[in-house]
Amino acid sequence: MLKQIRSWLNIKLAIPLVGFLRTWILNVIIGNVPLAAVRNAYYRHVCGISIGNNTEIWTGVRFTGGAMDRISIGDHCTIPHYTFFVAGDSIVIGNNVVFGHGVELYTSDHDPDDPHFSRRDAPITIHDNVWIGSSAIILKGVTIGEGAVVAAGAVVTRDVDAFTIVGGNPAKLIRERGTRVFKQFPYGK
Repeated sequence: MLKQIRSWLNIKLAIPLVGFLRTWILNVIIGNVPLAAVRNAYYRHVCGISIGNNTEIWTGVRFTGGAMDRISIGDHCTIPHYTFFVAGDSIVIGNNVVFGHGVELYTSDHDPDDPHFSRRDAPITIHDNVWIGSSAIILKGVTIGEGAVVAAGAVVTRDVDAFTIVGGNPAKLIRERGTRVFKQFPYGK
């Protein structure tokens, strides 16, 4: 009987409490530490997130999900305030990617036709030299091609071709981009 009570308490109380504390510590305490080196060390060594050289993850960025160790952010990227990663599957961000404030990435959703609303996961891939405008939402299973631009406030539900500009809800092609050649960002200048 005592073993059953202990098991029930572990499942109903301890496991959810540890998960809550882990997410709370990550997003409320670590995410707001004013020293980027401390935040990045925690992200790398505790969460298992891969962060490239000269990548800036600003304060206020939030992470959740069981696949945080499958988040990979390339070199020379900027991830500003209020970006939100929901990592039920991998999130791969290439080099020289710039996010606006409040970008949200969701690798999970729930099946509306399932009576239990079972969860569905699929990766998000963002290639090199992409610019994602403020408050854009990227949904599960989306690949954003090299050099693409996602307009502010767009909801991206399908793949975005390379060197295109998309916007709206759901995001649609606005036009092709006028450039195909990019320079590495001159950080520190």
